[in-house]
Amino acid sequence: MNQLIFGLKYLYFRLFYGFYHLGWPVGFGTGVSVRNAKFISLGDNVSLDNNVVLQLSEEYRKYGSDTPKLEIEDKVTIGSGTVISAAQHILIKKNVLVSQHCFIGDHDHEYKDINIPIRYQGLRNVRSVVIGEGAWIGANVTVCSGVTIGKNSVIGANSVVKEDVPDYAVAAGSPAKIIKRYDEKSKTWKRHVN
Repeated sequence: MNQLIFGLKYLYFRLFYGFYHLGWPVGFGTGVSVRNAKFISLGDNVSLDNNVVLQLSEEYRKYGSDTPKLEIEDKVTIGSGTVISAAQHILIKKNVLVSQHCFIGDHDHEYKDINIPIRYQGLRNVRSVVIGEGAWIGANVTVCSGVTIGKNSVIGANSVVKEDVPDYAVAAGSPAKIIKRYDEKSKTWKRHVN
C-alpha cells in the first residue's frame, strides 16, 4: 500500500508540475509545496519530507536564464518544514542531509522605503548558494545568500550561516563560526580557534 501511495504522489507531481528535471524515485511527503517547478531540478533518490516548500521568487526572471535555478542532486534528504527559496541559483549537491525547519535562500527582501510594504519592494543581496556534497545541515538552520558550505561539513542546529564554511568543518552559532576542522595530517577532527 505504501508503495502505491508513493508511486501515485510521484506520478501526480510528474504530470502536473512540469519540473525542469524530476529523477526517480523522488519521495514527496504530505503537504509538499512547489512553486515554479519548471526551474527546479530534482535528482534520483531525493526525499522531501512533510511540508517542505521549494519555490522560486516571483522576481526570478530578473536573475538569469531559463536554466534550473534550484538544483537538488541525487540522494538528498530535506527535512519537514524546510523552505528553500531561490531567485538566482541554489545548488544542493549529492548526499546532503537537511534537517527539519531550515531556511535556505539566495536573496533578501528590500526594506528601505518606509512607504511601501516590504513584500512589494523587491529583492536585494541576490547571490548564489551552494551546499557541498555530503554536508549535514542541522535543525532550524538559516543559510543566507551568497554562502558556500563545503563538502562533508556540519552546521549545528539553530545556526545562521552568513559566511562560507570550508570542506570538512563544523560550524555553529548565530552567526555561525567554525568550531572544528578535519586535520589531514593527524586524520582527526580538531577544535578550531577563531
